[in-house]
Amino acid sequence: MSHIHHLAVVEDDPGLLGDLLEFLALRGFAARGFASAEAFFESWPATRYDLLLLDVALPGASGLEIVHRVRAGGSQDAGVGVVMLTALDANDDHLLGLNAGADVYLSKRSSLEVIEAACRSVLRRLHAPGRGRSAETGAQWRLDTQRWQLLTPTGAWLDLTHAEVLLLAALFDKPGQPVAREDLLDRLGRRKTLPGMRNLDNMASRLRRKVQAACGQELPVRPSYGEGYTFAGIGEIQA
Repeated sequence: MSHIHHLAVVEDDPGLLGDLLEFLALRGFAARGFASAEAFFESWPATRYDLLLLDVALPGASGLEIVHRVRAGGSQDAGVGVVMLTALDANDDHLLGLNAGADVYLSKRSSLEVIEAACRSVLRRLHAPGRGRSAETGAQWRLDTQRWQLLTPTGAWLDLTHAEVLLLAALFDKPGQPVAREDLLDRLGRRKTLPGMRNLDNMASRLRRKVQAACGQELPVRPSYGEGYTFAGIGEIQA
């Protein structure tokens, strides 16, 4: 018999909460809903969950506060997956969520199928044989430089251009650190001119839209104004 995963869904919109609980139950999850962080903490830690599906903006304590508190609970909570949902599109909010310990950050505009796929992807990584949450091999994003493809956290493969592969490889090499536009243009073999800088910005913007359209998830490539671009996720290069 397959393992039934237990999910806590914390969402203050009763309509969305009901839709999520009904859909996840139909998909074989044991999902329990909470309208606030305070209601969730009445259940946790007495009840353990395999994954938390959290709204960022909640009345009272936020979804980010839930992540901080759960992650601070010790090793017994190290294997809990976290998928966060937001109605906002602010890069700083996404970065805060990832830094707090979220595994995946999704827009509320994502379909129920994409949300389910993200949950299953996180659970597969966390419960794979011989791998725990601390294993850095469980990369969220995987770049295949031979096939020119990107594996997203939802498990979808996305075809890339050669220039997109070079750009992501340069950013994956320095996760969490801004990479100067000049250095990125060097990797792309392009001249460091104003038109070159604009072309680089256009490429990064097109790539983010391309990933969003393909899997409903934002590529965590952030502009670092005055410096360049930063990859704010967990990435792995497969040569």
